[in-house]
Amino acid sequence: MKPVEINDLPTSVWLDINTGVFEPCVEISRRKVSDLAMMFADQEAVQQLIAQGDPVVYDIRYHPFQTSTSDMALGVSTIYPGKVGDEYHMTKGHFHVRMDQPEIYFCVRGTGFLLMESKEGDFQVAEWRPGTITHIPPQYAHRVVNTGPEPLIWVASYHLAAGHDYEPIIARGFAKIVVEKDGQPVFLPNPRRPNSS
Repeated sequence: MKPVEINDLPTSVWLDINTGVFEPCVEISRRKVSDLAMMFADQEAVQQLIAQGDPVVYDIRYHPFQTSTSDMALGVSTIYPGKVGDEYHMTKGHFHVRMDQPEIYFCVRGTGFLLMESKEGDFQVAEWRPGTITHIPPQYAHRVVNTGPEPLIWVASYHLAAGHDYEPIIARGFAKIVVEKDGQPVFLPNPRRPNSS
């Protein structure tokens, strides 16, 4: 990640809500199936997709806003439509390192779900369509799932100091997975967590 520059002046970026591209953009991260391999339930499908070219699941564009007295970050993510086996494309998901930090997500294109789960096991789902804004409270892990036929694009705003903790999600996932059954999204218990219902 590039060093964050201090800028005490008001600043703006321009976002194309149809593509998720914004300028200026400091960093772009791309996640392929191989980067999320441990997250999907159907490991045979994971290996087949990797062997067939390792398709992109989502992109993240990032811009920090840091002043001499504050910090914020802008992230714009795009999950491309698709599935791994029957499971829809999704983000890796994370807690914040600082457990007092919330986050705001604003869906600008596409349809899907925002999955949220506290460390105590409270599982919540927000259904997304363009215009949905969700406040993610502190201490809730969050993951986005694209269940539609087009890219799902959203804007994230959070403090740079919040940090990202992926390890609990890598180890256990979320309580539910989202799969396609008869052309519709269905929530199923996560097979990696046999006690989830």
